[in-house]
Amino acid sequence: MPKTKSLYLVFNLLFCVFYSFSQTTIKEDNFLATYHKNSIELKFDFPVNVKAYNQIDLQELSVVPQFNQTTFLITNVNPAQIIKLAYRFISSKNATEHTSYLASPSTSSGTINVYFNHPVDITYTQTQNGINLGSNLDDMLINYINACTSTLDIAIYNSYSPSGTTGIAGAINAAFSRGVQVRLIYDGSTSSVMIPLLNPSIPILPSPTSSSYGIMHNKFVIFDANSTDANKPVVWTGSTNWTVAQIDGPDKNGAIVIQDQALALGYKIEFEEMWGSSTLVPNTTVSKFGPYKTNNTPHNYSIGGKIVNSYFSPSDGANAKIIEAINTANTDIDIATMLITRSDISSALISKFNSGLTNLNMVLDSQNPTGNQLSVLQTGINTSRIVTFTASGIMHHKFMVIDNFNNASDPQVLVGSHNWSTSAETKNDENILIVHDANITNQYYQAFSYLFQQAGGILNTTQQQSSEGNLVVYPNPTNGLLHFNDAEINQNERATIKVFDVLGNVILEEQFASLSNKTIDLSSQSSGIYFVEVKTNGNCKPFKVVKF
Repeated sequence: MPKTKSLYLVFNLLFCVFYSFSQTTIKEDNFLATYHKNSIELKFDFPVNVKAYNQIDLQELSVVPQFNQTTFLITNVNPAQIIKLAYRFISSKNATEHTSYLASPSTSSGTINVYFNHPVDITYTQTQNGINLGSNLDDMLINYINACTSTLDIAIYNSYSPSGTTGIAGAINAAFSRGVQVRLIYDGSTSSVMIPLLNPSIPILPSPTSSSYGIMHNKFVIFDANSTDANKPVVWTGSTNWTVAQIDGPDKNGAIVIQDQALALGYKIEFEEMWGSSTLVPNTTVSKFGPYKTNNTPHNYSIGGKIVNSYFSPSDGANAKIIEAINTANTDIDIATMLITRSDISSALISKFNSGLTNLNMVLDSQNPTGNQLSVLQTGINTSRIVTFTASGIMHHKFMVIDNFNNASDPQVLVGSHNWSTSAETKNDENILIVHDANITNQYYQAFSYLFQQAGGILNTTQQQSSEGNLVVYPNPTNGLLHFNDAEINQNERATIKVFDVLGNVILEEQFASLSNKTIDLSSQSSGIYFVEVKTNGNCKPFKVVKF
């Protein structure tokens, strides 16, 4: 076996072993939480008094101090357990009690699927092609309903079905008939044609219509949350309402489906806060909607090795999370959202652009101009980078892709029902997820690139690049030609570029007198992932490159 291949395989073996046995550490507001197999380690910056409770029955859990009242161990933790943490800082007199909610990793598969009802641009595929279901998006939802075996909790803003025996209503009624416990919350101010088609025995709850409340704008479904089989619970969410225009088009939408029991239980807590009960009967006396809800769910989940953040509006400050995500970007931001009416979001984007992150592109819907920040963004960033979707239907997405072209960073996508508006932040019931995963992020980028170009936007491929110090490699992904440039390197310093396939074989090796505007050609190679190694003066800089 060649030495380079041997070293590559050894590296990957060591990586896999480390990954398999390493523990997940997640930063919470005031502490680090490290998740072990049957325990959770909490590490605070200052001494605290802390107690932990099982969120379902509030039974107190064992918390063992480890060192100087800054490190604690919650013992006998089960998979997919939701834990309420209450703590006070010892150093502060009359200290306020802080509350956090934790979710231990489940034993679920962690599979994440993304579906769109419109084309995607697969020329930008890095790992997996995005899936365009077209007018069959409702059929995919029906498939999940048909697979449900025990509980089905639905929170849907607006809905349609052709009859009580066909379409989505037919699937819900069939699930109820075979013994599935169904609960449904819908917005009280919408027509919701589907609701009267449901079996009258299915418990339903309309949201309030008072002036202090906005709308129940969620579009999520929780399948089999409490199943004894950890591979049954699923959460379906996204931007898609269940109307003909929203599902079949011409409106542009998507859905994200996550198989994870901990996340399903977190969404169930949110559902039951609105429902007012953990039973089949809603309790309107204690149910809470909109501004009356509390921040009572975990915000960080470890799902299939990926970190997923979950926030509900208005209790969880989702708008601040959008701005925080913008500020984490290192190289590129791409946004497809129906509207932006918040000046703090537009200011954050303009500030990020002015700080040097110039690969920032956005497509907004043209039919929702009221209060929109479109002109502010076009003036502050660039008219060619902020475009409006003028084709038929509503560009109804609410997603943001961050660092899609920078795997050395933290590729992530923010997605959900939350419009970037004050109503969504202060009055409406909404949800967002932030998925930290290059594959899922890239599938949303494929959808973005289609919509952006349909709206007349031009993607600048020279900015789809990887960088290490002063060395820039672009475009990435590439259709063959890969360019290297390091303007500050000594022009007499020789450079060696090696390209490896996924098996560690060297498929190309070239030497250059300098790295000032040099190019290698991968046109003859198959589509896929390649690893590039650039050596100069004893320094080695690695890159991952996608060839399409």
